[in-house]
Amino acid sequence: MACIEAVASQLADVGDAVITVVDNGSTDGSIGAIAALRPAVRLLPLGANHGFTGGIAAGLARSDARNVVFLNNDAVPEAGWLKALVDAIEGAPDDVISIGGKIVDPTGQFIDFIGGALTFDGHAFQNGFRYPLASVDEPQSGAEILFACGGNMVSRREPLLALGGFDDDYFAYLEDVDFGWRSWLAGYRVLFEPRAVARHKSSATSQRLGDFERGVLFERNALQTAMKNYENLNDAAGSLFFTFLSRLHHYASTRNDNADELVREPFSKTSKTSRGFLARVRRKLFGAKPLATIDDPLTTMQFRAFAWTVAHGERIAEKRAAVQNLRKRSDREIFERFPLLIVPTYPGDESLMRSALFRMLQPSLPKVERTLSAIMRP
Repeated sequence: MACIEAVASQLADVGDAVITVVDNGSTDGSIGAIAALRPAVRLLPLGANHGFTGGIAAGLARSDARNVVFLNNDAVPEAGWLKALVDAIEGAPDDVISIGGKIVDPTGQFIDFIGGALTFDGHAFQNGFRYPLASVDEPQSGAEILFACGGNMVSRREPLLALGGFDDDYFAYLEDVDFGWRSWLAGYRVLFEPRAVARHKSSATSQRLGDFERGVLFERNALQTAMKNYENLNDAAGSLFFTFLSRLHHYASTRNDNADELVREPFSKTSKTSRGFLARVRRKLFGAKPLATIDDPLTTMQFRAFAWTVAHGERIAEKRAAVQNLRKRSDREIFERFPLLIVPTYPGDESLMRSALFRMLQPSLPKVERTLSAIMRP
């Protein structure tokens, strides 16, 4: 309710505005509480969890507003937030499709979002995440950013819908990054408005999904973001899939039982193959022991993400064709503004990204190497 109350207190600052609350199948009495305390709020109960993207799509379908503002339910906007976003989008040039607001932690002292950067493999980072506000250079009002955070942004509704909105296949995570990339390649721009501040309890809602379920979404969404949006997918595919396979192999060979068998050289000895009489009797009675066993949830997460991508390959190809038909700006022009990041992030990435093969496979687009600590505070 704190989120709704804070927004409601600012409606008079902008004139004609309506609050729509999309309920993704809550079971804690939220619908009744909102209806009782805020009868003017437009409630849209979906009856089940359709994810962030499904909730946004449902809300947009009920809206005829010129501009639409998105705000996470676990965020509380500061005074002046709504007017800052509305004034910014109303005063922006026609080629501006979205404006992202500033997000800080609940104390107002640490950075959550002041802009972000895209990695070569479709992942993304929030610049300066968890660093103290004064310790990181912040974009000025009207500065260009690659993407706005879906938890605090305003968009012009008609071009938003014309570009397909947030891809509903994402459910949650990286959908705003994907939309930002699509916006730029379609000839639009995205700006930042630091006066539109919201305080956010990071992951307060998403943690209910569980770390490994969220991990599947992150991995599969990163893959499809890259496959849909790269102008020259052939140029990027080598590093994209080599990196995914390397990370999968690292997890499989370091976090599972009998993992030595996964890295054994051809014709070398293995402790799993015994040819003695007792071993033959044991195999006859109980069957052969597995060469290796996948029982680690992080490894399983990677397999599930790739399985989803393969299963939906035709759909991703169709979406890629639709995205590329929108293109008015080259990737080179986009990433000259916002260079791709190469950041060791996962276990094993340090050696992977130092390898000659990885360097040969990198996309031929503007990019910069960074350490994780330079981007976000542990």
